[in-house]
Amino acid sequence: MHLIYLGILTRRIPILPPVIPAAHVSEDAGTLAFSDVFNLTLLRSSLRYPILEWQDVKLLDPNISVLSTPSLSDPSLEQFGCWSTQKRTVKGPAFSFDSENVLKLDLGYTRVPDFVYLEPGEEGELFTTFGGLAVLVQPEYPHPASKDLPILRGSRFGGKGLTPDERLACFDMLFYTSTGVKQFEFEERWSPVWNSVGTHFRFQDDLVEHAKVYIRRAFGIEEGGEVPLMITVHIRRGDFDLHCKAGEQPPCYIPTSRFKKAVEDVQKRLLESRDINASHVLVASDEEGQAFWDEIQSYGWSFIDHLAEGTYELYGEWYPVLIDKIAQSMGVGFVGTQSSTFSLLSARRVEDWNEGEAVMIG
Repeated sequence: MHLIYLGILTRRIPILPPVIPAAHVSEDAGTLAFSDVFNLTLLRSSLRYPILEWQDVKLLDPNISVLSTPSLSDPSLEQFGCWSTQKRTVKGPAFSFDSENVLKLDLGYTRVPDFVYLEPGEEGELFTTFGGLAVLVQPEYPHPASKDLPILRGSRFGGKGLTPDERLACFDMLFYTSTGVKQFEFEERWSPVWNSVGTHFRFQDDLVEHAKVYIRRAFGIEEGGEVPLMITVHIRRGDFDLHCKAGEQPPCYIPTSRFKKAVEDVQKRLLESRDINASHVLVASDEEGQAFWDEIQSYGWSFIDHLAEGTYELYGEWYPVLIDKIAQSMGVGFVGTQSSTFSLLSARRVEDWNEGEAVMIG
């Protein structure tokens, strides 16, 4: 959503890359086009702005692996220069070889000027600003400081003089970007990026219908039955074992009892404010231990058992994550894990799409 926000700000057409395997799936999972997951037609209409995908401007192999390094002799290999937003204490750009492999690109990188960072005087500043990036790549009239900068890293195939391309602006990473108010402002309810762009990222209808099939089975509802008004819960575990307070020793997971209390509070508010009895609770988590799931079931809560469903075997490695993400967005209430992007986006969707209640536990 940051790329689209910056595109609108600069009057450039965003070209969305495919989603590549990251933390929650293996490198063998393959790639996903943005429009495989989200309704791009609806997004364009909602924003009243043109948005493209890489597959619209270049013929891509849908089965290519992120590990498939292209050959310099490959006629589809393209070379050009990009900007790096990596913090200045790091001597190279953010790792992008996986995307370069999939898109068959050979990119050189130039670091953005100091004024683009949220705190220009802090060498370790992680965040850049949309305003700084916008003036850097303003079509026809870029900021003078965008010229004659040293190349941070040449392309891996030896492309020389690959300074940032003016017609096709590109960046190694836009995750750590702010309007200039604060770091991690996308976590705030007032975030301009979410409220103007992200809220319009609706899931594809066929995926939503498939998620409903899984939800019905999780609750023991007959095929075609109505999906109940429910509270959805995301309990992040995994790498959050190190989120310890002073004096604590890992693993430092948030007790499930705190989520239980939060669910009860949300249920009470929904009953009082909207006369909604949301007695059904659906949980998603990256926890694999059986004791955890036994405790969840002891609360009378349900979950989608992808192992028993054979979701991975039937549909591939991305599908369990996608089904959980879509199911989470369908609650009238949500309880999530503080600092988890998965939880954060689910909370915003429940609030915006369903006029629901959302609470984050930290």
